Amino acid sequence: MVYKKIHLFLASIILLSGCDWFHPREAPKPEEQESAWEEPLSPSLVLSNLEQAFEDRNIINYSASLFSDFEFFGDLSDSLYVNPGSFNDWYYNVEVEVATKIFNTFSSIELYFSDSLKDSTSTEAHFYSTYTMNLESIDSSVVAKGLAYFHLTPDSMNRWSIVTWKDFRTDSILIDWGIVKALSR
Repeated sequence: MVYKKIHLFLASIILLSGCDWFHPREAPKPEEQESAWEEPLSPSLVLSNLEQAFEDRNIINYSASLFSDFEFFGDLSDSLYVNPGSFNDWYYNVEVEVATKIFNTFSSIELYFSDSLKDSTSTEAHFYSTYTMNLESIDSSVVAKGLAYFHLTPDSMNRWSIVTWKDFRTDSILIDWGIVKALSR
Protein backbone atom coordinates (compact mmCIF):
# COMPACT_ATOMS: atom_id res chain seq x y z
CA MET A 1 0.00 0.00 0.00
CA VAL A 2 2.82 2.39 0.88
CA TYR A 3 4.46 1.47 -2.43
CA LYS A 4 1.33 2.52 -4.39
CA LYS A 5 1.11 5.81 -2.46
CA ILE A 6 4.74 6.64 -3.28
CA HIS A 7 4.15 5.92 -6.98
CA LEU A 8 0.94 7.98 -6.97
CA PHE A 9 2.73 10.83 -5.19
CA LEU A 10 5.68 10.77 -7.65
CA ALA A 11 3.36 10.58 -10.65
CA SER A 12 1.41 13.60 -9.33
CA ILE A 13 4.59 15.65 -8.89
CA ILE A 14 5.77 14.81 -12.39
CA LEU A 15 2.41 15.67 -13.95
CA LEU A 16 2.01 18.93 -12.05
CA SER A 17 5.53 20.22 -12.54
CA GLY A 18 6.45 18.82 -15.93
CA CYS A 19 4.04 20.46 -18.37
CA ASP A 20 1.38 23.06 -18.74
CA TRP A 21 -1.36 20.79 -20.10
CA PHE A 22 -3.95 23.49 -20.73
CA HIS A 23 -1.97 25.98 -22.80
CA PRO A 24 -0.47 25.36 -26.24
CA ARG A 25 3.28 25.33 -26.43
CA GLU A 26 5.19 27.69 -28.66
CA ALA A 27 6.13 26.06 -31.95
CA PRO A 28 9.87 25.66 -32.55
CA LYS A 29 11.35 28.04 -35.06
CA PRO A 30 12.35 26.40 -38.34
CA GLU A 31 16.04 25.96 -38.94
CA GLU A 32 17.35 28.33 -41.56
CA GLN A 33 19.91 26.96 -43.97
CA GLU A 34 22.88 29.26 -44.04
CA SER A 35 24.85 29.53 -47.22
CA ALA A 36 28.17 31.20 -47.84
CA TRP A 37 27.72 34.28 -49.97
CA GLU A 38 30.19 36.90 -51.06
CA GLU A 39 29.22 40.18 -52.65
CA PRO A 40 29.80 39.38 -56.36
CA LEU A 41 32.22 42.23 -57.09
CA SER A 42 34.16 40.07 -59.55
CA PRO A 43 33.04 37.51 -62.14
CA SER A 44 34.84 34.65 -60.38
CA LEU A 45 32.87 35.32 -57.18
CA VAL A 46 29.65 34.77 -59.14
CA LEU A 47 30.76 31.24 -60.02
CA SER A 48 31.82 30.58 -56.42
CA ASN A 49 28.44 31.82 -55.19
CA LEU A 50 26.61 29.78 -57.83
CA GLU A 51 28.51 26.63 -56.84
CA GLN A 52 27.90 27.18 -53.11
CA ALA A 53 24.22 28.07 -53.56
CA PHE A 54 23.64 24.92 -55.62
CA GLU A 55 25.38 22.69 -53.08
CA ASP A 56 23.45 24.31 -50.22
CA ARG A 57 20.25 24.20 -52.29
CA ASN A 58 19.73 27.89 -51.51
CA ILE A 59 17.40 29.29 -54.18
CA ILE A 60 17.73 32.89 -52.96
CA ASN A 61 21.50 32.93 -53.41
CA TYR A 62 21.23 30.91 -56.61
CA SER A 63 18.79 33.34 -58.20
CA ALA A 64 20.94 36.29 -57.05
CA SER A 65 23.69 34.92 -59.31
CA LEU A 66 21.47 35.44 -62.37
CA PHE A 67 20.85 38.68 -64.27
CA SER A 68 17.20 39.71 -64.62
CA ASP A 69 17.45 39.16 -68.42
CA PHE A 70 19.05 35.74 -67.95
CA GLU A 71 18.91 33.14 -70.76
CA PHE A 72 19.89 29.46 -70.77
CA PHE A 73 20.74 27.39 -73.84
CA GLY A 74 21.14 23.62 -73.73
CA ASP A 75 23.37 21.65 -76.05
CA LEU A 76 21.55 20.90 -79.31
CA SER A 77 22.61 17.25 -79.09
CA ASP A 78 20.72 17.01 -75.77
CA SER A 79 17.46 17.47 -77.67
CA LEU A 80 17.56 13.73 -78.39
CA TYR A 81 17.18 12.95 -74.65
CA VAL A 82 14.53 15.47 -73.55
CA ASN A 83 11.06 16.51 -74.61
CA PRO A 84 10.90 18.59 -77.79
CA GLY A 85 11.14 22.30 -77.03
CA SER A 86 12.52 21.77 -73.53
CA PHE A 87 15.19 24.41 -74.06
CA ASN A 88 12.90 26.97 -75.72
CA ASP A 89 12.18 30.27 -73.95
CA TRP A 90 14.43 29.52 -71.00
CA TYR A 91 14.65 32.78 -69.09
CA TYR A 92 15.16 33.84 -65.47
CA ASN A 93 11.79 32.62 -64.12
CA VAL A 94 12.14 29.22 -65.78
CA GLU A 95 15.68 28.83 -64.41
CA VAL A 96 14.58 29.65 -60.85
CA GLU A 97 11.60 27.26 -61.12
CA VAL A 98 13.80 24.44 -62.48
CA ALA A 99 16.49 24.97 -59.83
CA THR A 100 13.82 24.89 -57.13
CA LYS A 101 12.57 21.53 -58.45
CA ILE A 102 16.12 20.15 -58.50
CA PHE A 103 16.75 21.39 -54.94
CA ASN A 104 13.52 19.73 -53.78
CA THR A 105 14.25 16.46 -55.58
CA PHE A 106 17.82 15.85 -54.44
CA SER A 107 18.90 15.77 -50.81
CA SER A 108 22.59 16.16 -51.57
CA ILE A 109 24.26 18.04 -54.40
CA GLU A 110 27.98 18.33 -55.00
CA LEU A 111 29.17 20.65 -57.75
CA TYR A 112 32.72 21.22 -58.84
CA PHE A 113 33.88 23.71 -61.46
CA SER A 114 37.37 23.28 -62.89
CA ASP A 115 39.54 24.31 -65.81
CA SER A 116 38.08 27.78 -66.21
CA LEU A 117 39.11 29.82 -69.17
CA LYS A 118 38.10 33.42 -68.85
CA ASP A 119 38.20 36.61 -70.79
CA SER A 120 37.01 39.72 -69.01
CA THR A 121 36.93 43.46 -69.22
CA SER A 122 35.37 45.98 -66.86
CA THR A 123 31.98 45.59 -68.58
CA GLU A 124 31.70 41.88 -69.38
CA ALA A 125 33.27 38.50 -68.69
CA HIS A 126 33.23 35.17 -70.50
CA PHE A 127 33.92 31.91 -68.64
CA TYR A 128 34.26 28.41 -70.02
CA SER A 129 34.32 25.96 -67.16
CA THR A 130 34.14 22.19 -67.03
CA TYR A 131 32.02 20.82 -64.23
CA THR A 132 31.10 17.63 -62.47
CA MET A 133 27.91 17.39 -60.46
CA ASN A 134 26.77 14.57 -58.16
CA LEU A 135 23.10 14.56 -57.20
CA GLU A 136 21.74 12.17 -54.56
CA SER A 137 18.18 11.43 -53.54
CA ILE A 138 16.64 8.66 -51.46
CA ASP A 139 16.15 6.38 -54.44
CA SER A 140 18.66 7.56 -57.04
CA SER A 141 21.97 9.15 -57.80
CA VAL A 142 22.93 11.12 -60.88
CA VAL A 143 26.31 12.24 -62.18
CA ALA A 144 26.41 15.05 -64.71
CA LYS A 145 29.50 16.27 -66.51
CA GLY A 146 29.98 18.93 -69.13
CA LEU A 147 31.22 22.35 -70.12
CA ALA A 148 29.42 25.54 -69.17
CA TYR A 149 29.83 28.88 -70.88
CA PHE A 150 28.86 31.91 -68.79
CA HIS A 151 28.55 35.47 -70.05
CA LEU A 152 28.50 37.89 -67.11
CA THR A 153 28.01 41.63 -66.72
CA PRO A 154 28.03 44.01 -63.75
CA ASP A 155 25.03 46.10 -62.69
CA SER A 156 25.13 49.78 -61.72
CA MET A 157 26.45 48.82 -58.25
CA ASN A 158 29.30 46.79 -59.87
CA ARG A 159 27.76 43.46 -58.78
CA TRP A 160 28.31 40.82 -61.41
CA SER A 161 25.72 38.24 -62.51
CA ILE A 162 25.17 35.69 -65.26
CA VAL A 163 23.41 36.99 -68.37
CA THR A 164 23.81 33.95 -70.63
CA TRP A 165 24.52 30.31 -69.78
CA LYS A 166 25.21 27.73 -72.48
CA ASP A 167 25.71 24.10 -71.61
CA PHE A 168 27.76 21.64 -73.69
CA ARG A 169 28.07 17.89 -73.50
CA THR A 170 31.64 16.60 -73.06
CA ASP A 171 31.06 12.95 -72.19
CA SER A 172 29.47 10.32 -74.42
CA ILE A 173 28.22 8.28 -71.44
CA LEU A 174 27.31 10.78 -68.70
CA ILE A 175 24.54 13.33 -69.05
CA ASP A 176 25.21 17.05 -68.74
CA TRP A 177 23.64 19.74 -66.57
CA GLY A 178 21.34 20.80 -69.40
CA ILE A 179 19.67 17.39 -69.41
CA VAL A 180 19.24 17.46 -65.63
CA LYS A 181 17.65 20.89 -65.95
CA ALA A 182 15.44 19.99 -68.94
CA LEU A 183 14.14 16.84 -67.24
CA SER A 184 13.20 18.99 -64.22
CA ARG A 185 11.30 21.57 -66.28
